[in-house]
Order: sequence, then C-alpha cells, then structure tokens
Amino acid sequence: MSQHARKKLTPGKKVTLGVGALAASGLAVGLLVTPSASAGQTGAAEALEQSRAAAADAAEAKDAAPRARAMAAAETTVSGISVNGGSSARVGTTNTQTITVKWTINGGTKLYGSHASIWRGTDQESGLKRFINSEEFDADTDPCVQSGDTTFSCAATFKLDPRSDLTNEDAGAWKINLSATTDVGAQVRLENAKSWNLQRWSRLSNNAAPEPIAKGRTITITGKLERANWDTHKYAGYTKQTVRLQERSLTGSYATTSSHSTGTGSLAGVEKQTRKATTDRCYRYKFEGTTTTPAVTATGDCVDVR
Repeated sequence: MSQHARKKLTPGKKVTLGVGALAASGLAVGLLVTPSASAGQTGAAEALEQSRAAAADAAEAKDAAPRARAMAAAETTVSGISVNGGSSARVGTTNTQTITVKWTINGGTKLYGSHASIWRGTDQESGLKRFINSEEFDADTDPCVQSGDTTFSCAATFKLDPRSDLTNEDAGAWKINLSATTDVGAQVRLENAKSWNLQRWSRLSNNAAPEPIAKGRTITITGKLERANWDTHKYAGYTKQTVRLQERSLTGSYATTSSHSTGTGSLAGVEKQTRKATTDRCYRYKFEGTTTTPAVTATGDCVDVR
C-alpha cells in the first residue's frame, strides 16, 4: 500500500473500509461513508482523501512506467458522463437504490486508473457534506473496459439504502467527482464532472366521486401528494406544492383546467376540487416536481354521468 493510502481513520467513526487496487498500480483504498460517519463531515473528508490518494497512486504508476511513444492527439479526455441515463436518481423509503454513473475515456492506449465518486456540498474544502466512493472502488473492481484502440468505457455503481444511508437533508443537488489517468497527456481530475439530483420518491393519489352521478350534481376530485421521508422511512404529505387538475372526455387528451396548492397540517399534501357533472369525464392531478422530489401524475378517474 502506498503512503497515500495509509491515512489512519478517525476513531469512533462508522465506515466500511476495503483495500482495493486500481487497474495498473495495485494501489488504493476504497471508502463508503455511512450517515454516522458523515454527520460531522469527518467521514466525508476522509473518503475524499482516499479518492485523491487513488488518483495520486495512478499518476505515480504512470510516471514509473515506460514512456508511451508520441501520439497524434496526446491528451486524455472524459466525455459521455451520465447518471442513470438521465440527470436524477429517485429513492423511496425501504428499497436500496442502485445509482449508475457512466463515462468514456479517450486518449491513450493504456489506462492506469479511473474512478467516479458522488458528493454533496458547496465545495470540497470547506463545504463538503457527503462524499461516497463507488462499489467498484471499495471492492477492488476495475470500472473500465477498453472499447477501442484509445477508448475506455466505464461504469460505477453506488447502492443507497434509505434506511441507513440517507436523511432528508441529502435530497437535492449532488455532483460527480471523477479522475482518469492514461499513458498520454495530463491526468484528468474533475471535482464537478456533472451535477445531478438525488430525489425523494413521490406518489399522487386521485379519486373522483361519487360515480355514477346524476347530471347536474357535484363531483369531488380528491388527491394527495406524498413523498418519501428518509428520516422516518414513511411517506408524508408534501405541503404547499402546486398540483394541476387535468380533465378530458372519454376519448380525448388530458388538459390542465386549474392549478392549486396542496394542504398543510392535518391535510398535508391533500387537494380537493369540485366540478358540476355535465357529461362523462375523466379527472386527474399532476405534479411537475422539484429538485428534491420527482414529477408524478396520478391515474385518471372517469365519472359516469347519467
């Protein structure tokens, strides 16, 4: 193990620590931080240090290796960075969610090391809140495979259990930390390779009643917007959020007819509207989403007017 990877962990901090090796150097330590470690931000800082140590070890391995012959494009580049094929990840109250980060490395013919980490905070020096290295980093598994003469395709996974790994504070904007070292060009080290949102799973109920109903009577459309609470591991009403009431004929398309704010207190997340029964019609509520909570559309409920 290199001097970079010998950093002693702070006593009393709960971490899962595994000794790993980057592809060519055989040097690195992987660290997955749990909430107890990150509560005081010390664990997150230690995980960041391990990530930086791994990048330093890869650079040392490159320096120690025979020099690569000159190439036409002697530069290492990273592209195609994605999270779950999109820009956000959603976690409920009980099931572990696997988040997949993918990226492509172009440049050299030999890869000395590359890995991705996810983190939350304003910056990595004084504003670091969470920092988590990947399952591959911790388990000594190479996240990259060579897919061309000078191209490597990479994928790293992060398993988040809402019952042990997350609190409500963790919802919102996260970033990807990424490094890559090949036999050409300078090492790539990106603190914010891509921003993305970690969201608390949402659900939206909907019921139009009574049905069937006599023409001219009043239809009541009731819905409730809820989202995962990572502190209690239950779903709770999402208050003061705009939901749109949408309507359509039995054969038409839904269109928004009005917008409303969900209730508070004992009616947290609840929305209730009325319409006069004139003809057979379907109703549903729609929520556009926020940075912490994904968009959701309720299942439509059609009313038979007689």
